[in-house]
Amino acid sequence: MKRYRNIWVFSFLLASTLLFSQKEQLIIGRTTGKLAIKNNLEIRTFGFTNSLSGQVALPGSAIDLKEGDSLAIDFWNISQGNPVSLYCKGIDFQQRNKEKEIMAKNEPVHHMEHGFYSFWAKKAGTYLYYSPENYPFNLQAGMFGTIIIRAKEEDTLVVRPSNEALWCSYEIDTQWHTDTLMGTEYDSENKPVAFPKYQPGYFLINGKMALKTKGLQSFAHKKEKILLRLVNAGLYLHEVDFPPGATVQLIHTKDSRAIGSDKGYTVALHPGECLEMLLFLDKTTEKDRIVYHFIDPVSKKEHHRAAIPVLY
Repeated sequence: MKRYRNIWVFSFLLASTLLFSQKEQLIIGRTTGKLAIKNNLEIRTFGFTNSLSGQVALPGSAIDLKEGDSLAIDFWNISQGNPVSLYCKGIDFQQRNKEKEIMAKNEPVHHMEHGFYSFWAKKAGTYLYYSPENYPFNLQAGMFGTIIIRAKEEDTLVVRPSNEALWCSYEIDTQWHTDTLMGTEYDSENKPVAFPKYQPGYFLINGKMALKTKGLQSFAHKKEKILLRLVNAGLYLHEVDFPPGATVQLIHTKDSRAIGSDKGYTVALHPGECLEMLLFLDKTTEKDRIVYHFIDPVSKKEHHRAAIPVLY
């Protein structure tokens, strides 16, 4: 009887190994990044990279998994400022100590130390992760990245398109990126950084000015559907208008923030929120635009508008 039980346990473990994949990823937190906003303007940023030689990009250190996978993160903080940590709304990051024991409470990771995180990819979707220390300073400084959890192959709700795009939008206030502010010396007590009133003057998608975004789909492939992942890594409300010729289908959500009318389709993303959608662009034209509105959540005033061609 014991023999059969051992065989059953072995079979279960083998099946679990085949069904679920455990991955490992190194993420390095650093304070030495640079972002060229335009030809004559380069600012300092923080950021996440996957290697010591890697250049900081916004968003940084993408994580890509399938439902059921697990991920172990070795987070190495080489930044010179205050301690940092990792957080993601909608995903439970478990932190372990050097002995690999689960910690009762997640703690910041100090300069030149390692933080060990792990999580299960339970629900398909797109997520924003970032350092919550001194919020929202570290987020605005550039310590954020994206997590994509892909649906299982057998999930018939989502027929995976051949094309997909991720648009991560955010604002930049250059007064938050001065050497004086970003060069704050290490403080073991992790005292909050004092930062000025948030007054962004630059509005970006994937590290470039939003107006420079080339579009979603080429004319040659306009009849092919595309999966678009929207991420708001900024501090403003981001409203996105799609033209009437675009058919929009939300994925993994029944969110009421999506509004359709004869004038098109509008979705709203509050700070830190993400959405996924299938787009059918076969009825769009060369003149059609996707319009981003960057709105101050307090005053409700629009501070910037960017019209992006649907097709290129």
